[in-house]
Amino acid sequence: MRRPEQVFVGCPFRSPVRRLYDRLKEDLEARTPLHIVLADTTTITSTDYLLEHITRLIRDSAACLFDATGGNPNVSLEVGIAHALPVDFLLCLSTRKPPASRSKPARPFRGGSDWVRPIITDLQGRNRIEYKTYASLRDQAWKRYLSRLPLMKRWHEFEKDHRSFIPHALRLFHEIRASGRTSRARVESLLSNSGLSTTEFTRALTQHRLVTVRRGREGGYFYPAK
Repeated sequence: MRRPEQVFVGCPFRSPVRRLYDRLKEDLEARTPLHIVLADTTTITSTDYLLEHITRLIRDSAACLFDATGGNPNVSLEVGIAHALPVDFLLCLSTRKPPASRSKPARPFRGGSDWVRPIITDLQGRNRIEYKTYASLRDQAWKRYLSRLPLMKRWHEFEKDHRSFIPHALRLFHEIRASGRTSRARVESLLSNSGLSTTEFTRALTQHRLVTVRRGREGGYFYPAK
């Protein structure tokens, strides 16, 4: 089942590119309800399990970002899976020249459309962004893609209607990401000394379909199903 809060990121694991997406995850999760998933496929040795694991993450995500810089084979696999399912995705491409090595001459830099050819030959018409800095990557991914997700549209409405609730709601989402749920007791703790009503706060979140409530022993507040 597609998870409205989940964004899958496919990028080279051990590279300067990965550090950009670690930072993007930190930034987005600090100011939105989104959950950014960066898959570490380098530790998976079984091809069958790798395909199952990646396919499930991509299939269950509301959106996918794939960084095509350098034609990484794991990213190539992930793009192929998303293309076949099909799942909507955005390609990201660094056009910044790598720093020249002191011991070796700089390798020729290939920018523009040539840079995505190692992944798949039929991606020239796909939606993509090109960036040179982290700020450019973040702003373009947000404005052109992530801010338009259904969950984010509901979040924008929540921001307009309940601005004073935002810091507390972000802490609530942090707890749900960490453990999959949170409880009313924890919500009351989050709101302590704020002067806000727990009932009013949780009602606003549920009315905007940003959280769902489940009753019973294993109940609490969860991400919405859709």
